[in-house]
Amino acid sequence: MQKLILFFCLLFGISFSADAQSEVSINRPYASDQQKTVSKARSIALTNTVLSIGTGVTAVALFDNNTIQKAGAYLTLYGIVAGASTGNFYAEDYPRGVIGMGARTVGTLLMIDATREVFGHRFANSLNIDNEEVSLTDTKMLIGEGLILAGFIYNIVSLNASVKEYNSGGRNFSINVTPAVVDDKVAPVLTASLRF
Repeated sequence: MQKLILFFCLLFGISFSADAQSEVSINRPYASDQQKTVSKARSIALTNTVLSIGTGVTAVALFDNNTIQKAGAYLTLYGIVAGASTGNFYAEDYPRGVIGMGARTVGTLLMIDATREVFGHRFANSLNIDNEEVSLTDTKMLIGEGLILAGFIYNIVSLNASVKEYNSGGRNFSINVTPAVVDDKVAPVLTASLRF
């Protein structure tokens, strides 16, 4: 515990002994070998989507083992919900990735009662959901399908902007320590900023 306290004292002592207004910036180096490409981002997104869904559905359809069927069903859900966002995550564009995941998550939750109609009885049984019959033209089903499709399209289309922002250094984080006078005493004020 004493080493930890000593570390923080040393850390703050060094940071406050600098100028009256010091700044610590954390930015990525942008060497040419660290540039990310749209084709790689798109490849990652499509691979994580198509391969996960295909492998998951195949595992549920071909194997009678309940553990493998459950793993396949969850792998399919991963492909649907998170797969297309991995391209944005590759470009370190977490807000766009999470927006697409959110749309697909809501769409998936709206379609939970239609699992049997979309993926079949084995898939629904492996997840122990969907004991109801739903029409494929049900309003919740149509809205869910639209949200999932919109989330896929949003993530794939936004890859260009995500990679461009990463390569140009469009996002950065900075921490500023500035002095402030409180009751005739100088006190340090710590501020952080994240530029989108």
